Amino acid sequence: MRKINVGIDLGALTRREFLGKAVTGAAAASAALVLPWERAFAQTKVQIGTMKIGDLSPFFLAVERGFFKDSGLDINVTAMVGGAAIAPALASGSLNIGWSNVVSIFQGHLEGFDYRFIANGALNKRGTNDVFGVQVATDSAIGSAKELSGKTIATNTLRNIIHVSGQHWIDGNGGDSSKVKWVEVPFPQMEPALVSKHIDAFIAVEPFVTVPAKVNKKTKVLGYPLGGIAPRLLIASYFCSDAWIQKNGNTVKAFIAALNRGIDAHNANPEEAKANVAKHTGLKPDFLKLMA
Repeated sequence: MRKINVGIDLGALTRREFLGKAVTGAAAASAALVLPWERAFAQTKVQIGTMKIGDLSPFFLAVERGFFKDSGLDINVTAMVGGAAIAPALASGSLNIGWSNVVSIFQGHLEGFDYRFIANGALNKRGTNDVFGVQVATDSAIGSAKELSGKTIATNTLRNIIHVSGQHWIDGNGGDSSKVKWVEVPFPQMEPALVSKHIDAFIAVEPFVTVPAKVNKKTKVLGYPLGGIAPRLLIASYFCSDAWIQKNGNTVKAFIAALNRGIDAHNANPEEAKANVAKHTGLKPDFLKLMA
């Protein structure tokens, strides 16, 4: 088992676990899933769907250092708005491997899609690294979950873990999420939409919590939804279709091996990791120093 920190502390990866085996649930690695590495034919050209967020820093490093190429993979990376968009693309065959919040994958599984987790992506720990933040404008009169009833709140995609955890946080803190108007806004556009009064609040993941609040000083954080659900929570994973895994087990194994090398590089080279997060998210490296 290899350790990786949850998304925002780039100096010491100690709180999030990437596994070298598949997982099928949000709490732990599955002992039931057996990937047929030895008998599967490896596809070498792989289409991968990701997001421009800090949680993918080890993946970014693996790309920059050529670890996937070293593993025999020719990867094409497409950055997308979220798991709710990545999952359908994978189901259609446009993608082979995706990164997603677990809620979107669970929903797809319930709808009959053969999604299978292949490696943990991100774990959230209450009070230590709550990476989702509910934010309002600094000049907003809104100061509590109760006051969000009747307001318009943005999430990157609907019916994902950000949306669901936001509903849970509002309902658990005196508000009524059923009276909220939920809209989809990409993470980079949330702050401008808030400042221009097109929305009343938004829920985002790092680095789109720290930058609006601490760098641009345009928002204030009302709360951190994930900590209210569980003290330790799997929030994202890499996944494939089961049919693709059965045919390309060696490719999945090579992907995980390259990813683990990215984690090792991240642990050993925090400054390089910060630079790569900045490169792949469009942020300035100095901004990342404020994220803890």
